[in-house]
Amino acid sequence: MATFKYIAVDAKGKESKGAVQAVDSRSAVAQLRQQSLFVVKIDENASETTSATGGLSKELNFAGLSDLRSVPTRDLVFFFKQLSFMLRAGLPVLQALQLSHTQVSAGRLRSVIGRMITDIETGSQLSQAMAKHPGVFPLIAVNLMVAGEFTGDIDAIADRLATHLEKRVALKSQTINALIYPGVVVLVALGVVTFLVVKIIPTFAKFLAGKGNALPPSTQFLIDASNFALKYGLHIIGSLVILVVAIVVAYNTPNGRLKIDGFLLRIPVIGQLLTCGAVAELTWSLSMMLRSGLTVFDALKISSNVIANRLISTKLKSASEMILTGKDMASSIRNPAIPELVTQMISIGERTGTLDHVLMELGVFYEAQLQVGIKRLSAMIEPALILVIGGIVGFVYYAFFQAMFSLAKG
Repeated sequence: MATFKYIAVDAKGKESKGAVQAVDSRSAVAQLRQQSLFVVKIDENASETTSATGGLSKELNFAGLSDLRSVPTRDLVFFFKQLSFMLRAGLPVLQALQLSHTQVSAGRLRSVIGRMITDIETGSQLSQAMAKHPGVFPLIAVNLMVAGEFTGDIDAIADRLATHLEKRVALKSQTINALIYPGVVVLVALGVVTFLVVKIIPTFAKFLAGKGNALPPSTQFLIDASNFALKYGLHIIGSLVILVVAIVVAYNTPNGRLKIDGFLLRIPVIGQLLTCGAVAELTWSLSMMLRSGLTVFDALKISSNVIANRLISTKLKSASEMILTGKDMASSIRNPAIPELVTQMISIGERTGTLDHVLMELGVFYEAQLQVGIKRLSAMIEPALILVIGGIVGFVYYAFFQAMFSLAKG
């Protein structure tokens, strides 16, 4: 066990400070949440953590090498759906977990459920048991389960979590598919150009050089370009590799990732797709959390850890802090990276008391926009790249025929 010092506020906005003992920070947050406290800052007090020997004796699990494997999202979806069904049927949480333990096939998830059963048998809440496994259960799942334990709607929360995870996977898959097709076509185009530069053009250049005639400008340009690519090709490839490595290194730094994510959102068409995907995930997450009983402050804070784009994530963190000062949600999240339609609809939802419903409708709208954008991108890229490849091949043929006509006249 470790001791965590925290700064939190209650439902009335009154700040309090203190310390709490927990296995990790997420478990500490879950405990404070059960006391209706909203955590602003939490840090581990290193001087009061358990000894290295005690920690190792508690955490080592030689039979649990399966813990090294990640848990597929589809297994989590199945677990939450199954849990929701059994709870609706009237089974207590402990018995529902015991049945899930016999049904789940994923090694790590099965091991985690076994530990959760032990924790609940010793008096822990389901949310506290989940909080001990941050590598399996995301923060949003733990916080929603805390809310479900307060309201008695754990079955509904589990069902919403399953739906949320399914939608999240679908959005991620759609976004990746939108980027894979252009990448494949670009690689094909580079392959065609490389084949022409390395094989076709040098062979033709040797043939023309043996004739000793002056070459047409188009043919000479083609041969010069091929020679340049052959001479400096390795340098060009090396520079590109260095550039990619530099981008990866920069992306792993907070400031670098913030700038790169902001740049990605400004790329025409691609940026719109990424924005639609991020906004759809954001609005669905917020809607689900608000419907489950979480406050706007908690929902924004948790969402900042859900959204992958660092620019939008950073704005959500600052928005959660602005909520504590008394500002409304619409003005708090206003940012160039977030479409104006989102802030306008959120403002309407706040005034009419239908914020969760408005956010859900926004999620549906932006998912549809994402699907339309993917189809539009495919429709644009295919003919564009065909024109580019066709233009390159056509120019090569044109240069060849110009040279052949020049030889025939000579």
